[in-house]
Amino acid sequence: MSETRGSEGLVRLGPGQLPAEVQEETRRVILFQACDEWLALPLETVREVQPLDRITRIPTAPAEVRGVLNLHGRVLTLFGLEGCLGIPKGDESDTHVVVLELGDPDLRIGIAVQQIGQVRRIPVSAVGPPAREGASGGLEGVFESEGKVVGLLDLARVFARFLPEWGVTLEPRGVRDLQPR
Repeated sequence: MSETRGSEGLVRLGPGQLPAEVQEETRRVILFQACDEWLALPLETVREVQPLDRITRIPTAPAEVRGVLNLHGRVLTLFGLEGCLGIPKGDESDTHVVVLELGDPDLRIGIAVQQIGQVRRIPVSAVGPPAREGASGGLEGVFESEGKVVGLLDLARVFARFLPEWGVTLEPRGVRDLQPR
């Protein structure tokens, strides 16, 4: 049994009766800008972040694929979120690649981003449903950070077309899936 001090003195709490501030579930996310939009990914889906170096274009590649690049002596396929989400590319140049962790150590996939923000801990209750068209098809939800609306990407939706080919299974998530049960 846990104990906490309230205004009336010591309060005994049984299992599952912790104060709400203790029960609030949070997620660690990395914020970044891509396609002139602020987006985030759960930290567990990010392998690493690197400066974007020389990209080798592949003429017959799908529109979503920007090309390939050499990262640590291995070939990485670089995707542009504009192609995956069906939104405009944006005005700023891409400067970094976010290397993704999709559950297969041999699968080297990255997304091109304009700038890297911070790693944040966000309360699950702060993530709401996407409020507008555009990237919302690839979003798990949205939240606010430092006055900006940030879209939380759902990689299962972003890469739905490619996952079967890669042999990777990711379950789509949504705001309802984030709420504690």
